[in-house]
Amino acid sequence: SQVMFVLALFFFFTTCVIVGYWILPSAYRQTVALNQKRAHQLSSKLERVIPRAQIRQVVQMYLLAPLLLGGLFFVFFPQKMQVYGAVAGVVLGFIFPSIYTRFLIASNKKKFSDQLIDVLMIMSSSFRGGLSLMQSMEAVTEEMSDPANQEFSTVLGENKMGVSLEESLEHLYNRQPSSSLQQMITAILLARETGGNLPAIFQRIVEVIRQRKRIQGQIDTLTLQGKIQGVVMAALPIVFFGWVSGINPDHFKIMYDTPVGRNLLVASFLLEVVGAYMIWQISSLKDF
Repeated sequence: SQVMFVLALFFFFTTCVIVGYWILPSAYRQTVALNQKRAHQLSSKLERVIPRAQIRQVVQMYLLAPLLLGGLFFVFFPQKMQVYGAVAGVVLGFIFPSIYTRFLIASNKKKFSDQLIDVLMIMSSSFRGGLSLMQSMEAVTEEMSDPANQEFSTVLGENKMGVSLEESLEHLYNRQPSSSLQQMITAILLARETGGNLPAIFQRIVEVIRQRKRIQGQIDTLTLQGKIQGVVMAALPIVFFGWVSGINPDHFKIMYDTPVGRNLLVASFLLEVVGAYMIWQISSLKDF
């Protein structure tokens, strides 16, 4: 029996050594390679949508988020649920960078939309001063900050490289799609072909944008109540769980100690995320 015990210990430690020196490093390298591939696929798209200073942060997040969140969830989850915590952390680490990237893109587009009124006013003043279309765009790049500076610099750069103005403006619209920008581009192209008073047209577009923003602000105010309700409903189970656990730590012990309880906790977490997302989507209204 002692020989069997020694052999069992030998095989156990051998297995640990194999896992520690071959399997874990290989899994780590594969995870890093997968994250690098995902970051590389998005880097070219991000360079056209968000400022370059933020791209490095996004790439680092794609590389490190699964590993960091997996390790943190493994450490802070209860002992019998550490494996579930690590898996949840890795999954969240793959999902969170995409959500953060979408947030940056949406924030960049909103900032560009807010700058569009100033862009139109600068271009209108430039036209009244006798400047050409390209010179008015250069004035925009000189006086505006990112993202308007970056976007119109790209248009000017493409035009200098031989790309037609129509294609350059189409690329601009593909990067920053909005009805206001589409009106501006249509007015420019029509004025180039048929003539027209661009400063007066830009002034009307500015008035339309201001009215649209006013209506959008009213809609956001009306939908705010639904969003607050969604946040409260999503936070209520978590707050209740923490409050009861603080008063009676053994109250949820059956959820930790039994496989059914652990599976129910995982399922409740997933349903909580899905429910919060659905409430947020129902309470949101897309820009018109």
